[in-house]
Amino acid sequence: MAATFTVELNEVKTLTPNVKHFCFRRVDNTTLPFIPGQFVSIHFPHEPKEIRRSYSIATIPTQTDDIEFAASYVAGGFASERLFALKPGDQVAMSGPYGRLILREEEAPKRLWLIATGTGVTPYRAMLPMLAEKLQNTSLQVILLLGVQYRQDGLYLDEFLAFANQHANFLFRVYYSRDDLISQKAYEYKGYVQLAFTDLNPIKGEDIVYLCGNPHMIDEAYAWLKDEKQFEAQDVRREKYVS
Repeated sequence: MAATFTVELNEVKTLTPNVKHFCFRRVDNTTLPFIPGQFVSIHFPHEPKEIRRSYSIATIPTQTDDIEFAASYVAGGFASERLFALKPGDQVAMSGPYGRLILREEEAPKRLWLIATGTGVTPYRAMLPMLAEKLQNTSLQVILLLGVQYRQDGLYLDEFLAFANQHANFLFRVYYSRDDLISQKAYEYKGYVQLAFTDLNPIKGEDIVYLCGNPHMIDEAYAWLKDEKQFEAQDVRREKYVS
């Protein structure tokens, strides 16, 4: 059972018109022992029972001891309204870490697919140092695909693009479902992120796929991998985000 502890909001950054990056710090000044890919839950007071909401940890372990995550604003949402109303210095209860969307040391796929929509990309940001170590094995290719609606919705693009420039075997693409893509850049694509499968051709027995974000994307991608490529359940890791 994960412990519950108190955290204080340290900083808030605006990432997109609808998404903010929150940085919390434990008031007991200890570091949260998490594995990149895991999430935490915030406990919001409510009668007769508190309401919990989960957020994937975006912290890059080598950079800070803060507990960081990105969250989308949902107008009228109970947790969203309270989270976005917090100011630096405010304290909340948090528990964790939880989750199994983590990289596994014993696995050695030829290609590692990290696919996300929206804030579902945050656990992959936390994985960057681990990915850098894995990419020292030059036979591995890592493919990170992010799906959003418009250019303004892209999250952590500068960090992922810089990582791609440093690692030849790291492929990064952003798919825009609604943007017209005037002056299209090399990493930009039109359409839904799961459509990349037909272009990049995942292979059963060689590739492992991680899916994080919108439930519709995850269900559609998993069905395609299973029906078209005969992927087994153990080769597809899934974590759904529900607003």
